[in-house]
Amino acid sequence: MSSTASKSTGFIIPARPESLINITEALRSAEPDSNIICEQIKKDVALFSSVISTVNSAYYGLGKKVTSVERAVSLLGVKRIFTIVQLAALKNSLSTVGPLERFWDTATEVATICTILAKKFSNLNSDDVYTLGMLHDSGVPLLMQAKPEYKDFLRNLNSCNLIEIHQSELDHYGISHYHLSAKLAEKWNIEKSTTEAIKHQPDYETILTEPADDKEHMRLKLCLLILARDISDIYRHFWRIPDQPSSSINIVPALNFLGVSDFDYLDIKEDILHSLTQQE
Repeated sequence: MSSTASKSTGFIIPARPESLINITEALRSAEPDSNIICEQIKKDVALFSSVISTVNSAYYGLGKKVTSVERAVSLLGVKRIFTIVQLAALKNSLSTVGPLERFWDTATEVATICTILAKKFSNLNSDDVYTLGMLHDSGVPLLMQAKPEYKDFLRNLNSCNLIEIHQSELDHYGISHYHLSAKLAEKWNIEKSTTEAIKHQPDYETILTEPADDKEHMRLKLCLLILARDISDIYRHFWRIPDQPSSSINIVPALNFLGVSDFDYLDIKEDILHSLTQQE
């Protein structure tokens, strides 16, 4: 399947690879055949390597090193492996932009914080929340690919908040990386509430204060993502990442949505920051 351009912008959104499409089809069965899924992963060398590397990361805490897809499936289950495959395939698809280690390190950090917060404040599926964190800024590499000057453009917006970044990107490129991230997630068949939470990052202050309706699931994900971004920003500032200012995110709407006091959030944030430093 070929890549397609985002309507009216010309930015290329990569298509899902054939192996991922085949795995998706296999999972539609009432009793998915893990052998078929494993074979599809092994057919794609880059995907296989990425999946094994991810499975052996500290996040999954498996202890002994896993060297086969079959072993990974037996330990984590078919559905969780699918999430890993999906994210690994997406990372590989965006690798043509060039080195993105720092970008993916930050995405992984936000994803990890999202899952920690989700366990404290919700019963959301941890893999869905992790995917949310991993893809929340996935439009950035697409803009970098289409517009070589975008990296410098974004660096000049370091002190801006989400809505200011969103508006500046709209003015310059006709689309923001938040909306491009959502388009990418939608094309890759990511769960709808996750896609919408990604899209609504710039206007989270309005979204989180709207009356309760059938979008509460999305709002909860958005709330967790905003707090995860705040904690991640502070963590990177603590380690003096170059050009990274302290967080400019207004967390009050998110705290009010969860019913959490400033004092309690400070404790939670300090616990998470301590946990992150222990992993260094």
